[in-house]
Amino acid sequence: MLNWILNIQHKYNPLHVHCRLVERGMSKTLSLSICKCYEVLVYSWLAWFSIVGAQVYRILRPVD
Repeated sequence: MLNWILNIQHKYNPLHVHCRLVERGMSKTLSLSICKCYEVLVYSWLAWFSIVGAQVYRILRPVD
């Protein structure tokens, strides 16, 4: 579960998204502009939820 949360946080990181857009042929300046807006509007919330989710998971996970 924790790996899943961290994987989502990594895949949707604005820098990662920027690189994938450039790989697909989008110009660097347009991709950068899109990712700046994406970081403010989407990723800030996603990062917050993933951090809280990881902390809740660590608290609630069964002790080995």
